[in-house]
Amino acid sequence: MATIYANAGDGYVIRAAQSSWSNARATTAGTGSTDSSTGHAFAISASRLAARGGGYVFTIYRSFFFFDTSGISTDVDSATFKVRGFSQSGGDIIAVKSTSDIESLGTADFAAIVGWNTTTDGSGGGDNESNVTKYSDEISTWTVSGYNDIALNAQALADMRDDNTLYICLLNFDYDLKDIAPTGYTSHRNGVYYTDYSGTSRDPYLDYDLAAVAVTDNATFFGANF
Repeated sequence: MATIYANAGDGYVIRAAQSSWSNARATTAGTGSTDSSTGHAFAISASRLAARGGGYVFTIYRSFFFFDTSGISTDVDSATFKVRGFSQSGGDIIAVKSTSDIESLGTADFAAIVGWNTTTDGSGGGDNESNVTKYSDEISTWTVSGYNDIALNAQALADMRDDNTLYICLLNFDYDLKDIAPTGYTSHRNGVYYTDYSGTSRDPYLDYDLAAVAVTDNATFFGANF
């Protein structure tokens, strides 16, 4: 088992306090971002909350991570993305392929997801499940007392082998990915720790195994009668 820690440029992009779900989601630009957070309770989330003075506001957080995979040149047998939970655990999430733009994370990277379409109607019309490159299945359980294990799929394993850097976005599955506007006073939040947390005890990382290399028997037999 080998380990690669996430680059210290990991973090989140937020689109905050919008008057409609469409205003929150149908855009490529966030209203805030950071690549220096040690952790955030709402790091992966889609929420609808009561607004001061009446009505509602909608907010979306997406988290981004990248890993140096330049040292991998052979097939990867399996890999697990390990993410330490923090404070909130109320949503289902998914890992998808991000773009290289996140190496300098900013508000312009809100939709830095391969295949992402900003079409939004709040009723599934902007469902991106078939557009994005999935790196995992839907994750429906989340712990805040330890690491969460996200099993990476065959596409992620191939990209670890073929690309010098693996780019990952974690986003809310049921609402953000599927374009379903949250209703009522609801919040679907998952908290994570990032690499800027002191030391490495809570840092996100990849655990992976390389595929076994087949051994070819090239022995030459002399004097044998066949």
